[in-house]
Amino acid sequence: AVVSTQSTGSSGINAEYGEHFPTVMFRFVVLLTAAAVLESKDCTLMVIGDLNSGRTDPPYSFIKTVTGLPADAKLIDVMNAAVGFTYDATWHSKWGAYITTINGLKADFEEQQYWNIMVGLPGEVMTPSPLGASSYLPRDGERVLFRLKTWGNGDH
Repeated sequence: AVVSTQSTGSSGINAEYGEHFPTVMFRFVVLLTAAAVLESKDCTLMVIGDLNSGRTDPPYSFIKTVTGLPADAKLIDVMNAAVGFTYDATWHSKWGAYITTINGLKADFEEQQYWNIMVGLPGEVMTPSPLGASSYLPRDGERVLFRLKTWGNGDH
């Protein structure tokens, strides 16, 4: 919504709208607020801490839907907003956050363990995230699954 401020011979917005200025501003703020609500999204985080479980279905050791996220929220933002979800990460200047621990369960680098990130909307087959947590932009309603896995066994 844009409020026109073209001059009608007097100066300022009060000259244009006079006594209606508070109503015009109220409508403008309501429209901006409604637009912000329309541009929000929800995302569900799930965790399977069983090493190399090979599954994407329950049971999960953690599940939480985060609602009202900004439309531009990246996965790391969702993780930060999820109550009861904790993580540790190392930061690489080129690749971003590398998740090392989720809810106290550490991926042991010496044992070739890592947190595999799977994504998908309800009803879709979950697939590996094309990007890491600090770069991936979840879709509205998307489910994100963290699975503890090992590499080097041909299954990434």
